[in-house]
Amino acid sequence: MLRRGVGLLAVVATSALTLSSIAHAGQSADPELDWRDCGSGFECATLDVPVDYAAPNDEQLELAVTRHPASQPARRIGALFVNYGGPGDPTTESLRGGYSTLPAVIRERFDVVTFDPRGTGDSRGIDCVDDATFDRALADDPTPDDATELRGFYDGTAQSVDLVEECVEKDGAWLADVGTRNVARDLDRLRDALGESTMSFLGYSYGTVLGAVYAQEFPTHIRAMVLDSVVDLSASPLEERRRSTRGFEATLDEFLEACAAESECPFYSDGDPRTALERLRDRFEEGLTVPSQDGHVTGASEFYGAVIGGLYSRAAWQILATSLARAEGGDGTGLRALTGLITGQRDDGTYNNLQEAIGFILCADRYVKRVSFAAYRKAYESSSARSPMLGSTLASNPIGCDPRIPRAAARDTLGDVRARPRGRVLIIGLTGDPATPYKGALDLQRRLKRSRVLTVDAAQHGGFARGFACVDEYVGNYFLTVELPPKGTVCEA
Repeated sequence: MLRRGVGLLAVVATSALTLSSIAHAGQSADPELDWRDCGSGFECATLDVPVDYAAPNDEQLELAVTRHPASQPARRIGALFVNYGGPGDPTTESLRGGYSTLPAVIRERFDVVTFDPRGTGDSRGIDCVDDATFDRALADDPTPDDATELRGFYDGTAQSVDLVEECVEKDGAWLADVGTRNVARDLDRLRDALGESTMSFLGYSYGTVLGAVYAQEFPTHIRAMVLDSVVDLSASPLEERRRSTRGFEATLDEFLEACAAESECPFYSDGDPRTALERLRDRFEEGLTVPSQDGHVTGASEFYGAVIGGLYSRAAWQILATSLARAEGGDGTGLRALTGLITGQRDDGTYNNLQEAIGFILCADRYVKRVSFAAYRKAYESSSARSPMLGSTLASNPIGCDPRIPRAAARDTLGDVRARPRGRVLIIGLTGDPATPYKGALDLQRRLKRSRVLTVDAAQHGGFARGFACVDEYVGNYFLTVELPPKGTVCEA
């Protein structure tokens, strides 16, 4: 989860108390889903939900829903609802790629269900510019080099498109309705439409915020809930950014140390990949561009995006090393592909709306006032000094919401997320998670009473269905039996 949009950056925190009772106000009895075959064993449908739950009979929104039925229907336990985070991930699209990674016991015993959260994918996605324009914006210089450029990044004039202006003009008040508390209400509508008396839920990254809010809104509706790679709801915007930046820089150090220790690493560079990486970075900062096989040229933006994207999972380290080595030789194909993990670029070169939606969802969750230019400059300089490789690009957008963004009603913001759900929640925290540091798991455990943390000693983002047999065994058993792992359990990488 790299919460960076074009011209937008906000960070999750708490805001105002909300009203949980409005979620089912005016709900029609027994909503139905008209399923159709949409290929590869998946079924698709749409579900109507209110745009504004305070006015449930007014304008409706069509949510795009996808499921894969249990492969052993006679032994089916129920539906498992999945969210991959972002915020802004078009989850119906992601499930198609991620379904096969789920352990067999999950695929056998559960219908795996997801929907595009409002504002994403095919659920009235925030999609403000065409792909060509977005491609140009992503190619802009990602790091300010001097005071003049810093001012341009702060004012939003450093990029080739003013995404905020485009989106506000196109979507207007809708941008205030896309917050996570409304998504949690949509999720419960979907549970009801599927005839599930209780919720089994798996949330990754920002999906942990959705799960926590759902637990607060509907504490009696939870059967089993796994929240993996947790966003720290207690961290201030600046604290969260600092922790994430330190996390990525530390994971980069691990990657370079591992590469230096193995002569077969594609970016071995005579045992000094760090110096090689610094040289390559400097070349890109000086204006180097290299072609990729899809006909685009890759530059500094793709360099930084590829490094960050390649650090989310140890499984991607080999790909990152190969991509860097090929970039040295004049081929940017690998860099562009890794950057696509962050930008939402598909294999055919088109983009989903992940990066366009992120900032608006975060600002709907909590409207953080834009910091002053002096505070932005100080934070940028500090980040660049503390994290010399990635600090500048991760701090290049000022913290806070553009004042042009419509503000959500207080009842729809995150508020102080705390709950005592009837079902016990399993939280997964990875000690070396670069994007959502381990502290977030411990904080969420305090917020959700009777929850338990499963610790994974690994430097990556995401623990379940990510190649850790220990994690998969404990989580799989929990979903089947609702029995938590023993207190204090640690899974080693």
